[in-house]
Amino acid sequence: MNTEKTMAAARGRDRRRFSRVILERKARLMLADRRYDMARIRNLSIGGLFLEGEYPAAMGEQCTLELHETGRNSSLILRFEARVAWISREGIALQFIRMEPDSYMFLQTMVLYATDDPYGVALEFLDDFSAVVAGSC
Repeated sequence: MNTEKTMAAARGRDRRRFSRVILERKARLMLADRRYDMARIRNLSIGGLFLEGEYPAAMGEQCTLELHETGRNSSLILRFEARVAWISREGIALQFIRMEPDSYMFLQTMVLYATDDPYGVALEFLDDFSAVVAGSC
């Protein structure tokens, strides 16, 4: 067995474009003609998220995701267009493909507050901002 190739393969699997943070929240998922109001988010990044549970989805299928934020004096609905990036027995991973700039800024805030490495995450924002605003996440 070639240990060098094995280690390189392991590094490649662990390398992700964006840092993930644990975020236990509920979201509304619209997948084809189906709606799931209590979809449970397991983790979140600037590029997408993982939803726990079983969903009748196909790889590459597009969907809409909503996060409802409510505060003392206001409420906000964040909408994200996404595509199914992978499917497992535990849930589905969604890759964001389009969002409004205000949704992107709120997403940044959520990730910054939940991360152990705010500086590293902020650098990811700089790399990704122009693509997101242009609508090509």
